[in-house]
Parts: sequence; C-alpha cells; structure tokens
Amino acid sequence: MPDLHKPKSSIPLSLFVPSADPEGRADGGSSVFVMESILRLEVGHRGQLSHQFEAFVYRKPTMTSFSKSWHCQFLPPPPFVCEPSKYCEKFPMITSYAVIGGGSRICISAEGASTYCLDTVSHTWSHEFEWTLPFHGKVEYVPELSLWFGLSAKDGHLAAADLSNMDSQPQIVGVWKDLNLPKEWQITENPHLVNLGSGRFVIARFFQSWNEMDDLGTEINEDYFVVLTGVEMGSNGNVGNAKVQLGMNTHISRRHTSYGPNGTIMAVF
Repeated sequence: MPDLHKPKSSIPLSLFVPSADPEGRADGGSSVFVMESILRLEVGHRGQLSHQFEAFVYRKPTMTSFSKSWHCQFLPPPPFVCEPSKYCEKFPMITSYAVIGGGSRICISAEGASTYCLDTVSHTWSHEFEWTLPFHGKVEYVPELSLWFGLSAKDGHLAAADLSNMDSQPQIVGVWKDLNLPKEWQITENPHLVNLGSGRFVIARFFQSWNEMDDLGTEINEDYFVVLTGVEMGSNGNVGNAKVQLGMNTHISRRHTSYGPNGTIMAVF
C-alpha cells in the first residue's frame, strides 16, 4: 500500500467502496476514502485538491497496463470548506457519513452545512440537501434488510432508515435500546458502531464512574471503561405482501476497564 500524502490527525474517517465492475474493465477500481472529520477551511481553493481528503484506489496505472495496484491520490474538499460564508465555524465537523447508491456516492453531513455527496467515480461534490442525516457517525448498509443502520443523532440508540431515495429528509423507521445505564455511569465519548455483516453489530459505549467517597464526601477512585454489546437485527419474515417488522436481539455485553495512566478510552477497533 502507498503512504498517504499527508497524515490525518483530526479523528480521520474511512469508507471502503468496492468496484462496480467485477471484471475491472473500468478505469477506477475499489477504493478506500480517507478524510478528516474536523476540517480546516480552505478559502479560495474551490475546485482544487486537498490534503484533507485522499483515496486509495485499486486500478491499473494506465489503460494499456495489465496489472492493477493501489494508488493514493488527493481529492477535492466539499464546497462548504471553501465557502466560509455558508459555514461560519473555523473547524466544521462531519457528523455523519454513508455510502449510498450501491457505492456510487459518499454522503456526508456537517454541522450547519447540511448534506453533500461525492461521486466516487468522477470525484466531484454536489450540494444535495439542506437537511442532515439523522445519525451520528458512520452509517452502515445492510443488504439483507435493504436499510441503513447507525446510531441516532437524537439519543445515540441504534436506528434504521431508508436512504435509497433521498428526495426528502430520511426518516428513522426504527430505534432500539441496547443498554440500560446505571445512574452513576457518565458518558465520556460518542458511541461507536462496528459492522460485523449480515445485520450484526457491536456497539461500543464509553463511560466514567466514581466508586468511593472520602471522609469529606469527595468522590475518589474514578474508573474509565468501555462496554461492548453485540446485537443482531432481524425480521419476523415475509407473510404474503405484509410489511416486515424489524427486531433486535441483544447478545452478551462485556466491560473493559482502562488501567492506563490517563484512564480515558477514546476509540476501539
């Protein structure tokens, strides 16, 4: 694999998009898109390439070449990075992102900047919608259920929506709670969703708790830990033309405590 042109430091995001052509006849192949989640404004750079967005593309180096290999290339930033009048914050943040259209587009939502889409072949951006995706973080497509799953932007619970037709703002079609929290557990980081395939996920949630109190009533002995919960999405089956009802099976949860010098666990997997 080639190196990135520049390191990604601001909690980078990555998305894998398989080639639409299984025979590899098209100029582009499978790609891994890497982008910063906390962006820097690039005023006056519209239409130019940016070190904040790069792609590893598996393709032939030339049309006459017979072998394919990985190549790393810069990509243009979304338009709102180059037009601060549409986004007044100095460091706009991508709040949610997904692959839609069978891999033809990457959709990102940013706080205050609505939703933009990147064509994964031409690498051009378009401002699609004034609304944002109803999720926080990465959104995963489950082909067995023809739905996209992610953590709800409203409450952090696992949720599902149909992103196949986004002429209007997508609506959540189901929400499921995976964990009942003790009142002494304080959330320290946004939860993460890990896709295991076939409607199975691991949900990672990050907490801090206080265990004891000294003679003066001061809380001491704080713990930082992550809870990993396995869940599986399924349906009650098709009955004629009846609408399928989704359900979630919760599997075992595991708690892992950090014993490092700083305590806090910020990411998993």
